[in-house]
Amino acid sequence: MSHYINLALKALAKSIGFVKEREVLWLLIFIVIFSAPLRMYNLNTHPPGLFGDEAADGLDALSIISGDRPLFLTENNGREPLHAYLVALSTNLLGRTPAAVRLPSALASTLTILALFLATKAITGTRIALIASIISGFTVWPIMLARLATRPALLPLALSITLWVVIEAYKRNNNKLWVLAGLMLGISVYTYTPIRLLIIFPLLCLSALFIRQIRRRILLSTTYLFLSFVIIVSPFVIYTANNQEQVLGRTTGVSVIDLNDEPSEILNTTVSQTIAVFQMFSVPGKGDWNLRHNIPNRPVFDPIMTFVLVIGLIIAPKTLGKHKLVLILSYSIIALLPTILSEEAPHFGRASGILPILFIFPALGLSWIHKQLKQLTENFISIVISSAIVGGSILITIHDYYLDEYLVQPTTGFWFDEQCTIAAIDINKFIGAGWQGDNAGNANIAYQRTDKMVFIAPNVCPQYSSSGYYTIQFLVPMYLGSTPPFQRYSIDRLPNHNALANNLLFLGIPGDEDILIPWLEADYNISIQDGPWTPPDKLGNSWLVYRSLYATSK
Repeated sequence: MSHYINLALKALAKSIGFVKEREVLWLLIFIVIFSAPLRMYNLNTHPPGLFGDEAADGLDALSIISGDRPLFLTENNGREPLHAYLVALSTNLLGRTPAAVRLPSALASTLTILALFLATKAITGTRIALIASIISGFTVWPIMLARLATRPALLPLALSITLWVVIEAYKRNNNKLWVLAGLMLGISVYTYTPIRLLIIFPLLCLSALFIRQIRRRILLSTTYLFLSFVIIVSPFVIYTANNQEQVLGRTTGVSVIDLNDEPSEILNTTVSQTIAVFQMFSVPGKGDWNLRHNIPNRPVFDPIMTFVLVIGLIIAPKTLGKHKLVLILSYSIIALLPTILSEEAPHFGRASGILPILFIFPALGLSWIHKQLKQLTENFISIVISSAIVGGSILITIHDYYLDEYLVQPTTGFWFDEQCTIAAIDINKFIGAGWQGDNAGNANIAYQRTDKMVFIAPNVCPQYSSSGYYTIQFLVPMYLGSTPPFQRYSIDRLPNHNALANNLLFLGIPGDEDILIPWLEADYNISIQDGPWTPPDKLGNSWLVYRSLYATSK
């Protein structure tokens, strides 16, 4: 670990000090290589389990593999489809495993470091872009987006590329780039729901440019952008017009604003939500509480980076200039609206649209610190101190995230449906097919009909729970239905022995074995094994999730 830390500090020193153009590419590659393991290491088991929302995209991926081509995914409250299409590609490669579902998010978060560099460089310059890339590479928020196989990880990547292309198109007055910008903006619509609000931003920018007497140039450019955007997004718009409840239902369902409320109530709610969201960046204990998004309640920036962030915000008006600052702040406010206006604020997933520009401010602060130190002392010392600041922040992230083993803590596993994942592994080991934990078994081996049957109690990973139910459905290469070989059982209506196979597995709630054993023991040899336990609650209580009963005919 110390060897890698030394290498990282050397890269920090080069990026904070003067960087020759020929070194930029190598530094950027180094940043990506060093931060990628935080996102991609052992995706099957870190975090343990496969959360139901992740598994839901895996099930949609299986449908896509079988030939479906959805424009919108209607299951699990409705979702944009691009992530599921990418999961279909990785599932074809890796089989029905957690790693297959998580790989697109992990790659997207890693590539976002590169895209963010390009966007930041276009806005500010090379040095600020490199520093911003380093900070983004070692911040918990984007790292957790990488390890949760859901749509939010795609949005920062798509928006970073879009911002970069739009800025370059404007600077170069290049119509081909304007077309590409429209295509990227259209693709973004298929990533994650907050894009529906973020589309407001380019409209505001183009309107401002039009007012500033750049009408002829912007009018033509807007035409190219608009036409290419419409080509990509029109299928989704047509589908939305015909299925408004499906597409818009989720948005209205999580909103905290009810237009029927009194204006004062709406104002109070908006203010309290806004305060909660702005506190998430730096106030201890005020970050996202959801274990799937964040180390619970940890703010976006640690105390070291918060200090640098504040400096960056103070100097931003002078460093960036009035027009750039207004645009960046306008974008930031629009990007935060999805979490300000919805339940569970702050919500790192819904706020992920701010990531393409968030790290500009701490990067400005760190660059300013280096310049001030350079005036007071030798250049080498100023570089060492500046590098130590961001290096210390990196060490805090690594400590909180890996050295404290947050990803494999029992509570983290519980939030990622580890218990239902273990149930799926137990079933797969019994039937001899599918993923069997970590890198064991061949996940691409499909179930072949054998003399085996699996029964699962109604309250074990129940169907009314979208979480564990989807986990079982995706990881086990059999359909959980009402007919053999894989079905729910009712303790009050057990099947005839004549309908049973020679080898049986029951995943039952504790206590069911008192009825199952007498029912089976005349014809079967029986063994029992305890399944997983829930992690202790605040009172120290833990519960056995299920008990496995194995029966082999005599």
